[in-house]
Amino acid sequence: MSDLPPPSPLLAIEREHHGIALVVRVKGEIDLSTAPEVERHVQDALDSLVPPAPLVLDLSEVAFLGSCGLALLASSTERAAARGTPLRVVARQRAISRPVEAVGLDDTLVLHPSLEAALRADEEAPGGR
Repeated sequence: MSDLPPPSPLLAIEREHHGIALVVRVKGEIDLSTAPEVERHVQDALDSLVPPAPLVLDLSEVAFLGSCGLALLASSTERAAARGTPLRVVARQRAISRPVEAVGLDDTLVLHPSLEAALRADEEAPGGR
């Protein structure tokens, strides 16, 4: 018997590699009931990466981001920075960008409009490859 709770019907999480980048794609809602599951996946992804390989958190199919989701983004940003792992977040919808901006997370967290843009971020940065 597993100690993990059953998956939430409000959430689906997938992982896939794109070159050296690891993409964690989240679909559904990130709230009090689902944030712990998302956090486990993000932490597992960070633990599996060797810097400077980036972690891309694709939230393009997230319909709701609650305060627990914002806390998750803040703590994930700090953990990734401490490890030297670039964290890139894909989200163009207002359900994500508005709360991120409202709490000032946009000062440290760049939201990319697409997965492709997040994967190309190193190439487009000044001094990029």
